[in-house]
Amino acid sequence: MINGLNQYQAIAFTDGAYSQNKNKGGYGIVLFTQDNKETYDKVFRWKTQSHQQIIKLHNVGAECEAVKFVVKKAIEKNLQKITIFYDYEGILKWLTREWNANQEYTKDYANTMLLYSKQIQIGFVKVKSHCGITYNELADEIATNALLKP
Repeated sequence: MINGLNQYQAIAFTDGAYSQNKNKGGYGIVLFTQDNKETYDKVFRWKTQSHQQIIKLHNVGAECEAVKFVVKKAIEKNLQKITIFYDYEGILKWLTREWNANQEYTKDYANTMLLYSKQIQIGFVKVKSHCGITYNELADEIATNALLKP
């Protein structure tokens, strides 16, 4: 799939991590476009007010943030389609309404993604975590390493 990308498409692998000891969450992303491979990470800290809703959901909040970030990045790059490889079920099930988004954060995630889906075609591919899928493992490693940031 990566080798078959055209100039208007992207593929992303996303993952989230959480450290209870550090009270931090983080994400890792590997983004492929036709000519490029980019990686992104971010850490969320409890002491930052705007991060508290994310941290309450542990790695799930970080995974949702990764998906929102990478779709927004694809829109900024004027892409027409992004396919996201993810390993947490809720990433898609909150969007399809198979799961009820009961918390304010998950409602916001679903609403944000709905708005983004009007600007870009978004595909999702569920993968099993920690089963040796190279770029999913890399996204997991990047997310885990984000937690090491001060």
